[in-house]
Amino acid sequence: MQKLSKTLAVASYIFAAILLLIYFGAEIMPRFFLSTSGRLVLLCTSCGFLWLGGFLLTKHSGNNRPMKINLRVFLVLYLMLFAELTLFDPLWGRNGGFVIWNRELFDMYVQNSLNLVPFRTVLQFFIKGTFYQFMVNIAGNIVCLMPLGILLPLNSEKQRKTLVFLLTCVLIVSAVEILQ
Repeated sequence: MQKLSKTLAVASYIFAAILLLIYFGAEIMPRFFLSTSGRLVLLCTSCGFLWLGGFLLTKHSGNNRPMKINLRVFLVLYLMLFAELTLFDPLWGRNGGFVIWNRELFDMYVQNSLNLVPFRTVLQFFIKGTFYQFMVNIAGNIVCLMPLGILLPLNSEKQRKTLVFLLTCVLIVSAVEILQ
């Protein structure tokens, strides 16, 4: 039974690696397009197989080392996906690549897109938009940041201290907002 468990764990890791290669291949190769939901499904399925492999190896070896490694991999994958969706994905209003700036394009960007007032967009959704738009914006931010609140404390002893954890989260969210 232990040999079967180890074999299934290795197969699960190999399948997860293949899915991740497809995911990263879609990012690199312009001819191979995956929608945002397709990328999410691919990444979540890969994480599921990584978790299964770690679970089986943890049961097989009797220690938590495989799961600890998996948690680090999950954190890296989450941060990569978070950065991609919030900074580069055209579905969320990003340009999907780098822009060659000129004075006119920069002025137009500053006029239409630059927002230096905290909570301005949220208030606009609340005042000018519908309640549905407001709730989707708030719920989307909560759902998008929830894995951060789970994975950081699981990966680091320091992140289990409230002040350190809050400071890290504020820095990550601020960095994303500035880069957007």
